[in-house]
Amino acid sequence: MTAQVACFGEALWDIFELPGGDASLTRYQRVLGGAPANVAVGLARLGVRASLIAGVGRDAFGEALAEHLREDGVDVRSLVWMKRRTGVTFVSRDEQGQPSFLFYRHETADVSLSAADIVPAMAAARWALLGSSTMMTPDLRAATREFITHAVAKRAAIFFDLNLRPHLWATRKDMVAAVEALAPHASVIKASADDLAALGTEGKALTLLRKCAPEATIIVTRGEGTAAAMGAFGEVALAARRAPCVDATGAGDAFIAGTLAVLVKHNARPKVRVWDSRALWERALDVGHRMGQKAVSRVGAVTGLVRLEAIRNRVNAQLR
Repeated sequence: MTAQVACFGEALWDIFELPGGDASLTRYQRVLGGAPANVAVGLARLGVRASLIAGVGRDAFGEALAEHLREDGVDVRSLVWMKRRTGVTFVSRDEQGQPSFLFYRHETADVSLSAADIVPAMAAARWALLGSSTMMTPDLRAATREFITHAVAKRAAIFFDLNLRPHLWATRKDMVAAVEALAPHASVIKASADDLAALGTEGKALTLLRKCAPEATIIVTRGEGTAAAMGAFGEVALAARRAPCVDATGAGDAFIAGTLAVLVKHNARPKVRVWDSRALWERALDVGHRMGQKAVSRVGAVTGLVRLEAIRNRVNAQLR
Protein backbone atom coordinates (compact mmCIF):
# COMPACT_ATOMS: atom_id res chain seq x y z
CA MET A 1 0.00 0.00 0.00
CA THR A 2 1.33 3.46 -0.89
CA ALA A 3 2.66 5.53 1.99
CA GLN A 4 0.85 8.68 3.03
CA VAL A 5 4.12 10.30 4.12
CA ALA A 6 7.56 9.51 2.68
CA CYS A 7 10.29 10.50 5.16
CA PHE A 8 13.66 11.16 3.53
CA GLY A 9 16.99 11.40 5.34
CA GLU A 10 18.94 9.61 8.02
CA ALA A 11 18.34 6.65 10.30
CA LEU A 12 20.81 5.73 13.03
CA TRP A 13 21.10 4.72 16.67
CA ASP A 14 21.28 7.18 19.55
CA ILE A 15 23.38 5.78 22.40
CA PHE A 16 22.55 7.09 25.90
CA GLU A 17 24.70 6.53 28.96
CA LEU A 18 22.50 5.31 31.80
CA PRO A 19 22.86 6.78 35.29
CA GLY A 20 24.16 4.72 38.20
CA GLY A 21 26.80 2.03 38.38
CA ASP A 22 30.48 2.71 38.85
CA ALA A 23 33.40 3.68 36.63
CA SER A 24 34.20 0.06 35.87
CA LEU A 25 30.70 -0.77 34.58
CA THR A 26 29.06 1.88 32.39
CA ARG A 27 25.71 0.95 30.89
CA TYR A 28 24.23 2.34 27.69
CA GLN A 29 20.78 2.34 26.10
CA ARG A 30 20.34 2.14 22.33
CA VAL A 31 17.39 4.16 20.98
CA LEU A 32 16.21 4.92 17.46
CA GLY A 33 17.63 8.17 16.09
CA GLY A 34 17.68 10.36 13.00
CA ALA A 35 14.97 12.99 12.59
CA PRO A 36 13.17 11.41 9.58
CA ALA A 37 13.18 7.99 11.27
CA ASN A 38 11.76 9.50 14.46
CA VAL A 39 9.00 11.24 12.51
CA ALA A 40 8.18 8.05 10.60
CA VAL A 41 7.75 6.10 13.84
CA GLY A 42 5.62 8.85 15.38
CA LEU A 43 3.38 8.88 12.31
CA ALA A 44 3.04 5.10 12.26
CA ARG A 45 2.07 5.04 15.93
CA LEU A 46 -0.65 7.59 15.12
CA GLY A 47 -2.04 5.36 12.37
CA VAL A 48 -0.48 7.16 9.38
CA ARG A 49 1.20 5.06 6.70
CA ALA A 50 4.81 6.23 6.67
CA SER A 51 7.83 5.08 4.71
CA LEU A 52 11.50 5.83 5.33
CA ILE A 53 14.14 6.48 2.69
CA ALA A 54 17.55 6.22 4.36
CA GLY A 55 20.89 4.45 4.13
CA VAL A 56 21.57 1.63 6.60
CA GLY A 57 24.58 -0.61 6.94
CA ARG A 58 24.66 -4.32 6.27
CA ASP A 59 25.57 -5.02 9.87
CA ALA A 60 23.90 -6.04 13.12
CA PHE A 61 23.00 -2.43 13.95
CA GLY A 62 21.39 -1.97 10.53
CA GLU A 63 19.37 -5.17 10.82
CA ALA A 64 18.17 -4.16 14.28
CA LEU A 65 17.27 -0.69 13.02
CA ALA A 66 15.16 -2.09 10.18
CA GLU A 67 13.44 -4.52 12.54
CA HIS A 68 12.63 -1.72 14.99
CA LEU A 69 11.03 0.31 12.20
CA ARG A 70 9.20 -2.70 10.79
CA GLU A 71 7.72 -3.59 14.17
CA ASP A 72 6.44 -0.03 14.50
CA GLY A 73 4.66 -0.31 11.17
CA VAL A 74 7.02 1.87 9.14
CA ASP A 75 7.40 0.82 5.49
CA VAL A 76 11.07 -0.13 5.17
CA ARG A 77 11.05 -1.18 1.51
CA SER A 78 12.86 2.06 0.58
CA LEU A 79 15.77 1.58 2.96
CA VAL A 80 19.03 1.53 1.01
CA TRP A 81 21.32 -1.22 2.24
CA MET A 82 25.02 -0.36 2.04
CA LYS A 83 28.40 -1.93 2.68
CA ARG A 84 29.08 0.78 5.22
CA ARG A 85 28.60 0.96 8.95
CA THR A 86 25.26 2.02 10.40
CA GLY A 87 25.58 5.46 12.00
CA VAL A 88 25.58 5.98 15.76
CA THR A 89 25.46 9.11 17.92
CA PHE A 90 26.29 9.34 21.62
CA VAL A 91 23.85 11.57 23.50
CA SER A 92 24.40 13.27 26.86
CA ARG A 93 21.84 15.37 28.72
CA ASP A 94 22.09 18.26 31.15
CA GLU A 95 19.98 18.64 34.30
CA GLN A 96 17.13 20.14 32.26
CA GLY A 97 17.08 17.19 29.86
CA GLN A 98 18.60 19.17 26.98
CA PRO A 99 20.73 16.93 24.78
CA SER A 100 24.17 17.34 23.27
CA PHE A 101 25.47 14.98 20.60
CA LEU A 102 28.77 13.30 19.78
CA PHE A 103 28.53 11.99 16.23
CA TYR A 104 30.21 8.85 14.86
CA ARG A 105 28.95 9.26 11.30
CA HIS A 106 32.03 9.60 9.11
CA GLU A 107 31.43 7.65 5.88
CA THR A 108 28.58 5.74 7.52
CA ALA A 109 25.52 4.54 5.63
CA ASP A 110 23.27 7.34 6.89
CA VAL A 111 25.38 10.00 5.14
CA SER A 112 26.16 8.02 1.99
CA LEU A 113 23.02 8.23 -0.13
CA SER A 114 23.58 9.32 -3.73
CA ALA A 115 21.29 10.18 -6.62
CA ALA A 116 21.75 6.68 -8.02
CA ASP A 117 20.07 5.27 -4.89
CA ILE A 118 16.85 7.21 -5.41
CA VAL A 119 14.02 5.84 -7.57
CA PRO A 120 10.61 7.39 -8.35
CA ALA A 121 8.64 4.92 -6.23
CA MET A 122 10.32 6.24 -3.08
CA ALA A 123 8.46 9.54 -3.43
CA ALA A 124 5.03 8.06 -4.13
CA ALA A 125 3.13 9.62 -1.23
CA ARG A 126 0.76 12.46 -0.42
CA TRP A 127 3.47 14.16 1.65
CA ALA A 128 7.26 14.11 1.54
CA LEU A 129 9.32 15.08 4.58
CA LEU A 130 12.92 16.27 4.36
CA GLY A 131 15.40 18.37 6.29
CA SER A 132 18.52 20.44 5.74
CA SER A 133 21.04 17.84 6.90
CA THR A 134 20.80 15.95 3.61
CA MET A 135 22.45 18.91 1.88
CA MET A 136 25.79 18.54 3.69
CA THR A 137 27.79 16.71 1.01
CA PRO A 138 27.68 16.70 -2.81
CA ASP A 139 26.32 13.14 -2.97
CA LEU A 140 23.65 13.83 -0.36
CA ARG A 141 22.64 17.04 -2.13
CA ALA A 142 22.29 15.16 -5.40
CA ALA A 143 20.20 12.47 -3.69
CA THR A 144 17.99 15.14 -2.11
CA ARG A 145 17.44 16.90 -5.43
CA GLU A 146 16.58 13.58 -7.06
CA PHE A 147 14.05 12.81 -4.32
CA ILE A 148 12.46 16.26 -4.64
CA THR A 149 12.22 15.86 -8.42
CA HIS A 150 10.33 12.60 -7.99
CA ALA A 151 8.16 14.03 -5.19
CA VAL A 152 7.12 16.96 -7.36
CA ALA A 153 6.39 14.60 -10.26
CA LYS A 154 4.25 12.47 -7.91
CA ARG A 155 2.46 15.64 -6.73
CA ALA A 156 3.52 15.12 -3.14
CA ALA A 157 3.28 18.16 -0.88
CA ILE A 158 6.62 18.82 0.82
CA PHE A 159 7.16 19.39 4.53
CA PHE A 160 10.56 20.99 5.14
CA ASP A 161 12.02 20.68 8.64
CA LEU A 162 14.88 23.19 8.90
CA ASN A 163 16.58 21.21 11.69
CA LEU A 164 19.71 23.35 11.33
CA ARG A 165 22.92 22.17 12.99
CA PRO A 166 25.52 24.93 12.38
CA HIS A 167 28.43 22.70 13.45
CA LEU A 168 27.72 20.37 10.52
CA TRP A 169 28.44 23.09 7.96
CA ALA A 170 31.80 24.33 6.75
CA THR A 171 30.44 27.89 6.57
CA ARG A 172 27.27 29.73 7.46
CA LYS A 173 26.96 30.63 3.77
CA ASP A 174 26.71 26.93 2.89
CA MET A 175 23.99 26.43 5.50
CA VAL A 176 21.94 29.36 4.24
CA ALA A 177 22.36 28.14 0.66
CA ALA A 178 20.88 24.78 1.69
CA VAL A 179 17.83 26.52 3.14
CA GLU A 180 17.43 28.66 0.03
CA ALA A 181 17.61 25.55 -2.16
CA LEU A 182 15.00 23.54 -0.26
CA ALA A 183 12.49 26.10 1.01
CA PRO A 184 10.99 27.04 -2.40
CA HIS A 185 9.67 23.48 -2.79
CA ALA A 186 7.89 23.44 0.56
CA SER A 187 4.21 23.67 1.36
CA VAL A 188 5.07 23.70 5.08
CA ILE A 189 8.30 24.89 6.69
CA LYS A 190 8.92 24.04 10.35
CA ALA A 191 11.55 26.01 12.28
CA SER A 192 12.49 25.99 15.94
CA ALA A 193 13.64 29.10 17.75
CA ASP A 194 17.19 27.71 17.53
CA ASP A 195 16.81 27.23 13.77
CA LEU A 196 15.81 30.86 13.36
CA ALA A 197 18.69 32.00 15.58
CA ALA A 198 21.10 30.06 13.36
CA LEU A 199 19.91 32.16 10.42
CA GLY A 200 20.17 35.47 12.29
CA THR A 201 17.48 37.40 14.15
CA GLU A 202 14.00 35.89 14.12
CA GLY A 203 12.70 38.70 11.94
CA LYS A 204 15.45 38.33 9.35
CA ALA A 205 15.10 34.53 9.34
CA LEU A 206 11.35 34.68 8.77
CA THR A 207 11.85 37.26 6.02
CA LEU A 208 14.30 34.90 4.31
CA LEU A 209 11.90 31.95 4.55
CA ARG A 210 8.97 34.01 3.28
CA LYS A 211 11.06 35.31 0.39
CA CYS A 212 12.00 31.73 -0.58
CA ALA A 213 8.51 30.29 -0.11
CA PRO A 214 5.89 33.06 -0.26
CA GLU A 215 2.92 30.67 -0.25
CA ALA A 216 4.16 28.17 2.34
CA THR A 217 2.76 27.82 5.83
CA ILE A 218 5.56 28.49 8.33
CA ILE A 219 5.44 26.83 11.75
CA VAL A 220 7.69 28.15 14.51
CA THR A 221 8.19 26.22 17.75
CA ARG A 222 9.77 27.64 20.89
CA GLY A 223 10.37 24.67 23.16
CA GLU A 224 8.20 25.10 26.25
CA GLY A 225 6.83 28.36 24.86
CA THR A 226 4.21 29.17 22.24
CA ALA A 227 4.20 27.61 18.77
CA ALA A 228 2.76 29.55 15.86
CA ALA A 229 1.58 28.69 12.35
CA MET A 230 1.60 31.50 9.78
CA GLY A 231 -0.04 31.32 6.38
CA ALA A 232 -2.94 32.52 4.23
CA PHE A 233 -5.23 32.01 7.26
CA GLY A 234 -3.25 34.56 9.27
CA GLU A 235 -1.44 33.44 12.40
CA VAL A 236 -2.49 30.75 14.86
CA ALA A 237 -0.58 30.46 18.14
CA LEU A 238 -0.84 27.86 20.89
CA ALA A 239 1.12 27.49 24.12
CA ALA A 240 3.00 24.25 24.68
CA ARG A 241 1.76 21.74 27.21
CA ARG A 242 4.01 21.91 30.26
CA ALA A 243 5.57 18.66 31.42
CA PRO A 244 8.67 17.48 33.30
CA CYS A 245 11.47 17.07 30.75
CA VAL A 246 13.48 13.88 31.16
CA ASP A 247 15.02 14.11 27.69
CA ALA A 248 14.27 16.68 24.98
CA THR A 249 15.82 14.54 22.23
CA GLY A 250 13.32 14.21 19.39
CA ALA A 251 10.69 16.55 20.85
CA GLY A 252 10.63 18.51 17.59
CA ASP A 253 10.34 15.30 15.57
CA ALA A 254 7.37 14.20 17.67
CA PHE A 255 5.79 17.63 17.14
CA ILE A 256 6.20 17.23 13.38
CA ALA A 257 4.67 13.74 13.47
CA GLY A 258 1.62 15.09 15.27
CA THR A 259 1.26 18.05 12.91
CA LEU A 260 1.63 15.93 9.78
CA ALA A 261 -0.81 13.33 11.10
CA VAL A 262 -3.50 16.02 11.33
CA LEU A 263 -2.78 17.27 7.81
CA VAL A 264 -2.93 13.73 6.41
CA LYS A 265 -6.06 12.66 8.27
CA HIS A 266 -7.98 15.76 7.15
CA ASN A 267 -6.71 15.58 3.57
CA ALA A 268 -5.19 19.03 3.98
CA ARG A 269 -3.03 20.16 1.09
CA PRO A 270 -2.45 23.48 -0.67
CA LYS A 271 -5.42 24.57 -2.80
CA VAL A 272 -7.76 22.25 -0.88
CA ARG A 273 -10.40 24.23 0.99
CA VAL A 274 -9.53 22.99 4.48
CA TRP A 275 -5.92 24.17 4.02
CA ASP A 276 -6.81 27.76 4.95
CA SER A 277 -8.91 26.77 7.96
CA ARG A 278 -7.68 28.17 11.26
CA ALA A 279 -9.29 25.18 12.98
CA LEU A 280 -7.00 22.86 11.01
CA TRP A 281 -3.85 24.61 12.17
CA GLU A 282 -5.09 24.93 15.74
CA ARG A 283 -5.58 21.16 15.74
CA ALA A 284 -2.19 20.56 14.12
CA LEU A 285 -0.38 22.65 16.75
CA ASP A 286 -2.37 21.04 19.56
CA VAL A 287 -1.55 17.49 18.48
CA GLY A 288 2.06 18.49 17.84
CA HIS A 289 2.34 19.78 21.40
CA ARG A 290 0.73 16.63 22.80
CA MET A 291 3.24 14.46 20.96
CA GLY A 292 6.11 16.64 22.11
CA GLN A 293 4.90 16.32 25.69
CA LYS A 294 5.00 12.54 25.32
CA ALA A 295 8.46 12.57 23.74
CA VAL A 296 10.18 14.43 26.58
CA SER A 297 8.79 12.08 29.25
CA ARG A 298 11.39 9.34 28.67
CA VAL A 299 14.95 8.89 27.45
CA GLY A 300 15.10 8.68 23.65
CA ALA A 301 13.23 10.30 20.78
CA VAL A 302 10.43 7.74 20.42
CA THR A 303 10.48 5.85 23.72
CA GLY A 304 7.81 8.08 25.25
CA LEU A 305 5.46 7.84 22.28
CA VAL A 306 3.22 5.23 23.90
CA ARG A 307 -0.41 5.06 25.00
CA LEU A 308 -1.44 7.38 22.18
CA GLU A 309 -5.14 6.48 22.01
CA ALA A 310 -6.32 9.90 23.21
CA ILE A 311 -4.03 11.67 20.77
CA ARG A 312 -5.16 9.46 17.88
CA ASN A 313 -8.75 10.37 18.75
CA ARG A 314 -7.74 14.02 18.73
CA VAL A 315 -6.15 13.62 15.28
CA ASN A 316 -9.28 12.04 13.85
CA ALA A 317 -11.91 14.23 15.53
CA GLN A 318 -13.97 16.44 13.24
CA LEU A 319 -12.72 20.01 12.89
CA ARG A 320 -14.92 22.76 14.28
